[in-house]
Amino acid sequence: MLDLILGSKTAQKIFLHLFHYGETYPSAVAKDMKISLSAVQKQFERFENAGLIISKLQGRTRVYQFNLRNGAIVKPFMEMVKAVYDSIPLREKEEMFEVRRRPRRVGKPVIGRKK
Repeated sequence: MLDLILGSKTAQKIFLHLFHYGETYPSAVAKDMKISLSAVQKQFERFENAGLIISKLQGRTRVYQFNLRNGAIVKPFMEMVKAVYDSIPLREKEEMFEVRRRPRRVGKPVIGRKK
């Protein structure tokens, strides 16, 4: 449904990825969602120009997140993204977001993944 509102499936995938991880970068979205990097970069630029997201440099990587300073527009938009995210079955979420992007908690044991 979000793709119909935004005009593209790429846009929907970007916002779902951004909602799931809190912040993200174009190559991660392109790899996880299996779409071209240039299409993702164009969408990120478009959304940043619209004020929906902001970016910062972390080393040589540009990282994006929702622009919460523009709350009057962004917070209702995030609620819409959340509604779409919540409607996705767990199995699909696990396939879409299988890569862990946060560091492991200090002292947490490493357990091998089942193959």
